[in-house]
Amino acid sequence: MLSRAVRGSLRAPALRAAPVRFLRPSTALWSRGLADQRPGQPKKPTTQQRPSSELPTKASAGGAAAGANGKASSIEDPDVSSQQPEFETQASPSENAPLNEAASTSGAPQHFKLPDLRGGLPSTLEFESKGSTANESAASALNLTEDPHEATGGGGRGPKGELPASAYVSSSEKKRARVANYLYGSFFATCIAAYVYLGRNWESDEEERQHVDAPSGWSLGLMWARFRARTGDQLSYYSEPTFKKLLPDVDPSFGRPYTLVLSLEDLLIHSEWSREHGWRMAKRPGVDYFLRYLSQYYELVIFTSVPWAIGEPVIKKLDPYHVVTWPLFREATMYRKGEYVKDLSYLNRDLSKVIILDTSKAHTEEQPENAIIMPKWKGDSKDKELVSLIPFLEYIPTMAVPDVRKAIASFEGTHIPTEFAAREAVARKKFMEQIEAEKKKKPKKGGVSFLNSALGIKPQAAFEGEQSASEAFAQGKMLQDQARERGQKNYEALDKMIREEGEKWLKEEAAHEEMAKQEGMKAMKSGLTGFFGVPGDKPNEPSSSSS
Repeated sequence: MLSRAVRGSLRAPALRAAPVRFLRPSTALWSRGLADQRPGQPKKPTTQQRPSSELPTKASAGGAAAGANGKASSIEDPDVSSQQPEFETQASPSENAPLNEAASTSGAPQHFKLPDLRGGLPSTLEFESKGSTANESAASALNLTEDPHEATGGGGRGPKGELPASAYVSSSEKKRARVANYLYGSFFATCIAAYVYLGRNWESDEEERQHVDAPSGWSLGLMWARFRARTGDQLSYYSEPTFKKLLPDVDPSFGRPYTLVLSLEDLLIHSEWSREHGWRMAKRPGVDYFLRYLSQYYELVIFTSVPWAIGEPVIKKLDPYHVVTWPLFREATMYRKGEYVKDLSYLNRDLSKVIILDTSKAHTEEQPENAIIMPKWKGDSKDKELVSLIPFLEYIPTMAVPDVRKAIASFEGTHIPTEFAAREAVARKKFMEQIEAEKKKKPKKGGVSFLNSALGIKPQAAFEGEQSASEAFAQGKMLQDQARERGQKNYEALDKMIREEGEKWLKEEAAHEEMAKQEGMKAMKSGLTGFFGVPGDKPNEPSSSSS
């Protein structure tokens, strides 16, 4: 111990007298050294270098000491030199690696060769794309918390000792998965229970008669048929008409055996929207005459596919005097394949006596043989298509056609007003030929006819104020002409009555509606006060005034 202290004290003055300064290569030397290594230039000769094995491992203090003038000493330390031979090599980093590994293995002083970065940083794409096995091995090699010599394998998803996949699932995820499994199980159990319940046998003979295709029985096929029948009955509430009978039974005193069903939109009216005026509605030319004239022959029904809340005010304004017998709205239609179908079988009427006028074939697909499809009216003020159909519609009831479907089928593929006018002209020509033939066969005047004319007795007419059939025939009038004259007189009488009494009817109707509203409000108030225990007035009795 003493000898070491003595030797340290002897060396201390020398170290304090000459401080060690390590020389660093200047910027100029570094740049010049890189410039010498540019490709394509001849390599400059360098000073003689010692082998790396002969280089001392410790720096000499005296060789690196600076002079008194602040400049570097002319004596260079062999360990610290401005020359950098490691940059003079032409070997690649991969070629230098074995040398470094050999040096580290042999214990010799290591002389590391720096990588050549003149071409930029090396890419790691090749290392990353080697595959899952190479990546896993590289990842384990870089993991400082694991033993690189430990063998891989064992349970789990990765190397030995890694946790199983379930260990990486949080408790909330496990809870959600458990709840989802419960929901799936309850859903399937509910489906099975619903299938068994809805597929049970019919509870009454009436139900079994209504579903002939799904009789009672415990086979899977019969249970499935009953299941579909019961679910179909439930879903039909939303797709079928509200009532099985849309119209009440026929009143014998009404006296109109035929029913005419009319569409509303684009047949009787036309609505359009514009930015200047908003929604506007136009009434088709001659629609008042059409309705009032045919009301004496038909039970008129307006069947529209718009809801009641929209269609009811329109019909009330179109027909304020209730010439139309029954209005039907979307609630009475059948919804099928995206279309509102007007099923005439729900009307509670004989289909051989029902005619429907519409502008869409999809609305009448259930009974196309009863339908007359007309082009949509677009608001033309000179339109006469609707009025021109009156002669054909008038002919059906006046001639008592037994089945309207056969009459409509006879005009298939033709324009009904034009074709009917042509057929009527042919019939009139034949009728006039028969009249002329009868006049030639019979004498001009018989004894009975002479006596009746002398006494002023005329043949009886079917209706008061009309000509008899014989007189009408004598004048060349067919039965159809006589019925048309009679219908025209009835229309004129109805139109006169409406013009004279129409305002009075509307006022009476408004008064009745107001009275009904007041009674409804009284009934509602009495119900509320009765619910809270407060006595109130009865709906049908006037309130008593206190004296």
